[in-house]
Amino acid sequence: MQMCELCGKLADKLYKVMIEGSEMYVCKECAKFGKSPKTYSRLGKKTIIGKGAITTNKQVKKSIKRRRRDIFDNLPMLREDYGDVIREAREKRGLTIEELAKKLKMRASTLQKFERYELEPNEREIKILEKELKISLTESVGEESSYYGSGDEDGFTLGDFIKIKK
Repeated sequence: MQMCELCGKLADKLYKVMIEGSEMYVCKECAKFGKSPKTYSRLGKKTIIGKGAITTNKQVKKSIKRRRRDIFDNLPMLREDYGDVIREAREKRGLTIEELAKKLKMRASTLQKFERYELEPNEREIKILEKELKISLTESVGEESSYYGSGDEDGFTLGDFIKIKK
């Protein structure tokens, strides 16, 4: 008895198949998820384009334009410390949560949840808060680079966690 590499069941006979580019030994039930290595090709099937010109799927993909920029690539993100920024700006103006809520026509409990990070403001609420408190609650994605170890003192890199044996 041998164990299927996909589902873990014990089987008398295993079949060699290619699943997403990996060669695996699987049971009969799992074999349907892959292709036989004899029929599998990284190049893909041949396609006829135009007047009898034969090309591979790989060549077709190269002729297609590169991935367009995603509309979400440049969207601003809510900054991680939004609750503290809201609270500090409110306190700086000498307002209580109830007073600010009345000015913004919001519920005081909603503002409390923003300040305690229990709720994230939506786009409309972000604009209202930014305008009234004269703060910025968003940051572009590129500003997060220090988190990923840009050499900043506060950022960590993988090297900070590695112990080297001598």
